[in-house]
Amino acid sequence: MRITFPFLILLVLASCNPVDRPKQGKLTLGLADTALAGGAPRLALQVSQAVLAQHPRDVPALLRQGDAYYALRELAKATESYNRVLELQQHSIDALLGLGRIALATDPAGAMSRFGQVLVLDPQNQAARSDRGIAFDLLGRHADAQSDYRQVIAAGGDATATEVDLGLSLAMSGDADSAVQILQPIASASDASARVRQDLAVALVLDGRNEEAERILLTQMSPEQVRVAIAAYRALRDRPLTPALLDNAS
Repeated sequence: MRITFPFLILLVLASCNPVDRPKQGKLTLGLADTALAGGAPRLALQVSQAVLAQHPRDVPALLRQGDAYYALRELAKATESYNRVLELQQHSIDALLGLGRIALATDPAGAMSRFGQVLVLDPQNQAARSDRGIAFDLLGRHADAQSDYRQVIAAGGDATATEVDLGLSLAMSGDADSAVQILQPIASASDASARVRQDLAVALVLDGRNEEAERILLTQMSPEQVRVAIAAYRALRDRPLTPALLDNAS
């Protein structure tokens, strides 16, 4: 899941110290980008670290290193990489986004602030707005979350993931019927992922349509797994939304 709340004070001016950006390093990092896109973060990490061994202040390499660590779920090391970037370029949108995404799992308020910083710097950054919506939802601020999601969708582009987030947010805020209307066509597409179908099942359970949810889940789970999933989805109706609760319901 990706308006008014107190923005942090704008970041101070970037450091006057020069940042290493070797031409060779930039070219080499293309391989890191390809590796990250291809689901090979370990290779991306090796490439970025090879560049950093020669140019430890290379910001693009530090960002790729952070992205690789994030993909590998080595979050403390990813945080260290992104913070190092901010020491060199205090307005780095990519580093702020990275830190915000790391914070979502444990500190949604901190994540919201990071994404807010990005939107101060770049009000049209739809990735930050969509991710801030997720933070709002985790804080129980569903109306703010839905406002962010709708702005992202209105901006155009491929907003399917944000539409799914909007649907889930509506379901969590008590409008499960509208959630189903949004999620059903997405989940019915031939290329719909198992996760999207599970999201539809969440909305159906919250709308009191357990049998429909069970039919969807039985296409990808055992009957016992479906029983456990339905119980977890029901819990979403009665407990505050947290990252852990969402994970358990997945």
